[in-house]
Amino acid sequence: MPNTFIKFPDPYHKERSSITIAANFRNASDAAEAPTTVHYRIDNLSTGDNIVAWASVSASASVSITVKAGENIIKNEGNRRERYQITVAADKDTDDETRDVAFWICENIEGFDN
Repeated sequence: MPNTFIKFPDPYHKERSSITIAANFRNASDAAEAPTTVHYRIDNLSTGDNIVAWASVSASASVSITVKAGENIIKNEGNRRERYQITVAADKDTDDETRDVAFWICENIEGFDN
């Protein structure tokens, strides 16, 4: 059962900017270990909107997930910033499931039309 770790160095991103997020999976001995499945979801915590429902990526000991420009948007143009969360799950819906989350701030570019 690998543990899930997200690497996400910069917590601030301008709206409509794509982001690459790395997730790594390690066993109890801290060695890289690929889970059977890898899933992720993206939520806008400021508005309560689910942006990406659970989606899968190819399982590996290390995966890159791209948040597309159209997924990193300001939902309420009155907000200067909105807080987003990505949840990554290894072996989702099994007794061995592990998860990690990372957060970022989407900064509004005023006058930018979604």
